[in-house]
Amino acid sequence: MKKKYLLLIPFLLFITSCDKDDNTTPSLKEQTPAPVLVDLHEENKEIAKDGDIVKIFHLNDTHGSIEHLPSVGEPGMSRIAGYINSKRQEEKTNVVLVSSGDMFQGSLDSNINKGRLMIDIMKEMKFDAMTIGNHEFDWGVDVLAESAAYAMKEEGSSWRFPFLAGNILNPENDYDFGYLSTTFNRGPARVGIIGATDSSVYKSIDANIVEGYKFDSQTKMVVEEAKRLRQNGTDLVIYSTHTGASSIDKKIIEEVDVVFTGHRHIDSVESQTNSKGKIIPIIESGSNGTLIGEVNFVYNASQNNFQVSTYQNIQLDKPYIIDEEVEAIYNTYLDAPVKDGIVEADSLRQLKNDPIGEITSDSEYVLNNKINVNNVRKMFLQAQLDRFKDSDGVIASFYNASRSEWSVGPITYSDIYKAFPFDNATIIVEADGQQLKKWSTAGVYLEGYTSANISSSEVYKVVTSTYIINNYEPYNYKRVVKEESELFQRHIFYEAFKNASGSNPWG
Repeated sequence: MKKKYLLLIPFLLFITSCDKDDNTTPSLKEQTPAPVLVDLHEENKEIAKDGDIVKIFHLNDTHGSIEHLPSVGEPGMSRIAGYINSKRQEEKTNVVLVSSGDMFQGSLDSNINKGRLMIDIMKEMKFDAMTIGNHEFDWGVDVLAESAAYAMKEEGSSWRFPFLAGNILNPENDYDFGYLSTTFNRGPARVGIIGATDSSVYKSIDANIVEGYKFDSQTKMVVEEAKRLRQNGTDLVIYSTHTGASSIDKKIIEEVDVVFTGHRHIDSVESQTNSKGKIIPIIESGSNGTLIGEVNFVYNASQNNFQVSTYQNIQLDKPYIIDEEVEAIYNTYLDAPVKDGIVEADSLRQLKNDPIGEITSDSEYVLNNKINVNNVRKMFLQAQLDRFKDSDGVIASFYNASRSEWSVGPITYSDIYKAFPFDNATIIVEADGQQLKKWSTAGVYLEGYTSANISSSEVYKVVTSTYIINNYEPYNYKRVVKEESELFQRHIFYEAFKNASGSNPWG
């Protein structure tokens, strides 16, 4: 059978508004039909027998967690792959593997190659589809388009898989990187996966990156596509979306067999019963690979259909099964030279493991041998201010959050990367004292200043990130003084540790 690429009749000729300003709305030319993918791997459909199982596995928000990190409960991708492959060997079992997005951004392993390592691993694991999440946009739309194209190339592997995002439109009202659905045979079942990214996550993306892009309302599109798939003989319709369960419209529940979600990083196993009396599981599987969603459908010969039997999130138990092919891919990347802005090393392994500083139990930021996320952030704010206060006259340092806590002991670039993985440029702005007083209640770090000695009418310099300015404070400053587009938060922290004279540079 030859693989087919179809274009759907457009559902909407005009685009509804979203949470961003009107200047993000695409031009009003007729919307290009949403692309769908059919029989990518030309699998034949087997004759269904009573008791045949279609087992659907799900990951979301893995955020580049490729390495086995037992201290934080992250099994790593080679162990996840080993478990899933073991299930592929079970009698009468056919596996479908789905991601609901945010797979790449978040670790040194993945970020330094802009997700290419994770895509190679996903090919080896035989993922069937990945819905685009907000963090897939972090390196810009060009990199996202390149990643989507690479996932569909027979490069490094004969397996390919599509990115799904049937509701994301570019400024020309066209689709740059996502299909609406993919349909294929898996053992005795015809399977369709529909993917969309909820418009509620639009604000989680740097506004400059998605300027002109539109996250269309997905309900009508998903419902119509699910109906089309049913009419074309699809046995199991899967809906994968990067949003929480509360955002799933009941109209979608009427038409699909299972819903996989993401974005909230929680362990959520819910279900709804539709008007036909059918139970529809709705699952979000934590983050960083700590949980794997698993839904089993069993063929009932007397009723000639697949019925949901069990649905759950699981944690991998020891002894782990390690997939040697995935481990080999990882090692290839670990042994290659790397460069990340001002930071470079002979190998990724060296960059990950070589200490650049130390936090001891004597630090004022340590509690129970841990530096929690808030205290990691506080240390960074001091380092960021130190970097610019003398050279640029900055008096305040602003950033929203650290993504991970640290343990007492040596600090590596990998630790810093886990806490500050995003490629947000550093920016210095001027703001009046009245605004600075407001920011001081929102976590701005000031050295030698308080609300009492800040003049409301005077203008001050503040260092922060482009993400903060573009998404949260676009009108609350007077002007941009300086932007360092290639200097990210992790680079500032790295320099500060390297230049420190000893342990505990910030108390």
